[in-house]
This record gives sequence, structure tokens and C-alpha cells, in this order.
Amino acid sequence: MNPEDPGDLLDRIGVLRSRCDLDLLVFFARHPNCMLDSESLAAFLGYDLPDIAESLDVLLTAGLLQQTQTSAHAARLYVFVTGGPLGGWLPALLRLASTRPGRLALRDALVARWPAGAGRPAEIERRPGDQDR
Repeated sequence: MNPEDPGDLLDRIGVLRSRCDLDLLVFFARHPNCMLDSESLAAFLGYDLPDIAESLDVLLTAGLLQQTQTSAHAARLYVFVTGGPLGGWLPALLRLASTRPGRLALRDALVARWPAGAGRPAEIERRPGDQDR
């Protein structure tokens, strides 16, 4: 298994199923402690609010992210969990995701993991003219 191979890397991570999941994970790895509401995350990353909500659930359920909320406002404090389930894959993921070819390779590997007709979320499909987010 090559740790730099996008498919192998996604297998090691085991929870990512869409490019929104990937982009949100990379965002929180680069900003491990941030206080934002879901609408701000959607605006920063360029996804619809339902996509952000689903991806937040994926990262929270996997234990990669923790959140706290105060009654004062809608923003939540998100904390990226750097221990536990990371298993040494985070540096390889960030290295690969730091370049456009690497991000595209990760996205292609995500698409390959969800064969056509297998319930693949529509948002991970590549579209002509798809901009690198």
C-alpha cells in the first residue's frame, strides 16, 4: 500500500465519501479551532448548507471533529481532533491536498469508491468546467 496513493489514503481514513467531506476535513486540519456557524462554513467552502450539515455529521460521528455551542449565538466552536483515529494519515492527506493535481486525484478516488448506481452522492461527480474548490 502506497501512503501517497489517493485510493489507499482514502481507505486508511475510511469515512470520507464526498468532496465536501474532504474539503471540510482539510479546512479543519488547517484551522483546528474555529468558531463558525454552518452558513459561514458553506459560504467559505462553496457548498450548499445541506451538504455542509451532512459532512459535519460525518466528521463529528467519526470523532475527527468536536463541537460546542453557546446559547449566546448560533456559531459553534469546532475543534479538530488531532489524536486518536488519525492513524498517521493526516500529513499524507494534507500533503496530497495541498496541490491542485493532488486534490483532483483525491476527488477522482472518491468517485471511484462510489460506483455508478451505488447511491453515490451526486455532488461528488465531476462536472465539465468544475472549478477546484
